[in-house]
Amino acid sequence: MADRLVSELAGLCANRFVSLGDAVRSLLTFLEQELPAGRVIFGELNYNTDEYRVLDALGTGVDALSAGVRLPLRDSLCIHMANDAAPTLTGRASRDPVYKTLELRKSAGIESYVAAPVELADGTRVASVCAMSGERDQYSEEHRELFTIAARVIAYEWEHVTREGELRRLSQLRRDATSDPLTGLQLREPFLEKLEREWHLTERGVTESYLLAVQPVGIDAVRATSGDAVADLLLKNCAEVIAAAVRRSDIAARVAGDVFGVILVGCKGVEGALAFRSRLEASFERAMSQRPEVVNLISGIEKLGDADSPGEALQRAEEAVGPEPVGAAG
Repeated sequence: MADRLVSELAGLCANRFVSLGDAVRSLLTFLEQELPAGRVIFGELNYNTDEYRVLDALGTGVDALSAGVRLPLRDSLCIHMANDAAPTLTGRASRDPVYKTLELRKSAGIESYVAAPVELADGTRVASVCAMSGERDQYSEEHRELFTIAARVIAYEWEHVTREGELRRLSQLRRDATSDPLTGLQLREPFLEKLEREWHLTERGVTESYLLAVQPVGIDAVRATSGDAVADLLLKNCAEVIAAAVRRSDIAARVAGDVFGVILVGCKGVEGALAFRSRLEASFERAMSQRPEVVNLISGIEKLGDADSPGEALQRAEEAVGPEPVGAAG
């Protein structure tokens, strides 16, 4: 392969593509510029639906294959190439034992064809990148090498997108398992795990953190007079106020039915904790100013370093907002 092509491909592969579509379009543009006139295509091989779907296409000559076109797998040239049942490079497709029988080849008058399968690490061939032309002997071994490299780059990007999607799915599952469905804040158990971590860091002198238990007073009365839906709405409003007030390093949770916990990580002394509480109360008061219900915030503040255990710190903070620690949220 010419040094110029190697250099241009290397520069293209060094890019940080925004998406799989961006990678495909960049590679197809490069291939179209380097190849004789024809159609350059990227298509998905969907075995579940027995379908070949064109995801992107550039160039002219085979208008039947444009982005969005769907064909039965057996009618596409690419599935036979990907299954190693037909060559990846041919200059006279009308004489090939497999290609010559395909309706697409005949209707589009395809003679020259070069392609490479997009193969994942587990060996699954999920797509293809190819070029087609009605003229004979348009493509060479060098062109096939270009397509092989392009297919490998697309395979890498394909797997990257798949991994990212799986990570997002797993993260969402974890959030669903550890978050309160009403408020979106963490539940008590994961909060206690983080509280223990921060307590140990405080004990070692790594940081100084404070713990707040926050309770909207009046929720029970609202629930009795206006029903569960209104009371739940007020709890959700309280959670939104807390979430808006905490820093990215802080940790907030719904630790009981109507009690929230906040770990102020690396707080600047009790003055910082008091200032946070004042801001929180003022924000909640503004949020409630347009509502008829009478609900106010009360909170207890504990310095983590003053407690003998993280559980004791939370118990003290909860006792400050009620006569007894409140049970965990259901």
